[in-house]
Amino acid sequence: MRVSESERAFLHELHAVKKSPMGKRLIHFCVSMAPPARDVSRRLDSAKMFIKKSFSRSPYCEVFQASNNDLFVAYSHIPVSEVLGVCSRVEKLFCEEPIGRRNPYNEYAFYKVADAVTDLDQLFTAFKGIIGQGQPAAETGPLKRPMGPEHLVLLSDKLRNTDLRHCIFNQPVYFIGNKVPSIEFLEFYIASKQIEQVFLPDVSLGGNPWLFHALSEDYDRATLRALVKEIAEYRHKAFSVNVSLSTILSKDFADFYDKLPTKLAGKIVLEIHKTDLIQHFKLVRDVQQLAREKGLKLCVDGLEWRDFEVMNLNRLAPDFVKVIWHNDLLSADHEDLAILVRGKAGLPENCELVLSRCDSPKAFPFARTLGVKYVQGRLADQFFKTGMEL
Repeated sequence: MRVSESERAFLHELHAVKKSPMGKRLIHFCVSMAPPARDVSRRLDSAKMFIKKSFSRSPYCEVFQASNNDLFVAYSHIPVSEVLGVCSRVEKLFCEEPIGRRNPYNEYAFYKVADAVTDLDQLFTAFKGIIGQGQPAAETGPLKRPMGPEHLVLLSDKLRNTDLRHCIFNQPVYFIGNKVPSIEFLEFYIASKQIEQVFLPDVSLGGNPWLFHALSEDYDRATLRALVKEIAEYRHKAFSVNVSLSTILSKDFADFYDKLPTKLAGKIVLEIHKTDLIQHFKLVRDVQQLAREKGLKLCVDGLEWRDFEVMNLNRLAPDFVKVIWHNDLLSADHEDLAILVRGKAGLPENCELVLSRCDSPKAFPFARTLGVKYVQGRLADQFFKTGMEL
């Protein structure tokens, strides 16, 4: 087995990522599956230059080319929306039509975005197939095509007309300011995997992020309808729901609010994703006014700690801001940590920072050191349920 210098370098990179995977992602562009082209070398050079330029603000970005012309990218701290936009542009460099056969990940797709924590073994297997005896065959098992336009109407109809209480899940946000942690509020959401299994078991909803995003308002409304039926038995002092700015201003939300038990009317936290906040910023003033009138609390969700460099949250004046925990915070230098410290200090008055996705025991002492009083995540759930100190 002969391995090129670039392939050898990527093998070393994979081993390094495996030792420290948190916060890192990898992309596999299956260029070998694209239609043959005489100028493939030029296209590859253009793709590599475009990727490096697009990811220039990432503190970590490496691009590798395999012997079959497939490209592999390792990076960190780039929002998913930006990554998908770059991937789409790279695909257009090589393909005029969607890929018509399965890639090594058993998907009809030109590229694969892999999380270093959960998907590294799968990507490593695909790469070994390339440097071994050629491109590996797709794994056996049920084929899941990405969501297509024909599924959009079907799923939209199901979301509007089906009782989805069985798809509603929750995860607490914990207050750790006292010696004994307590639940501050529960975040309710509809699990997309559950929706997929029930209505489209042979289709990957996440396989086409753009079409899936088109269903966001239907998801919001389905969540509100399901919660109205479920919330009467709710005994906690507050709860949150993920909704868009436009949904908050809709008749559906007004109906939802009017049907709530009186005891819960002023105990709602509305979680707004940072991408929606950026895309529909013109709605912020109206949402703020509605929140004041009805006593609603606002939370900005999905922030990376470096987002404080470019985002000013004072206009929305949220009550909570969720920052995603990453293990690389433990090894960040003084200058990088200062971004998070300044961001927390610059939050609007009475706004609390929530450290979310806490899946490492090191997250909790870090939160306390930083003066963060709220945490969320699977490990936080386990610690709370077993009575262990957070």
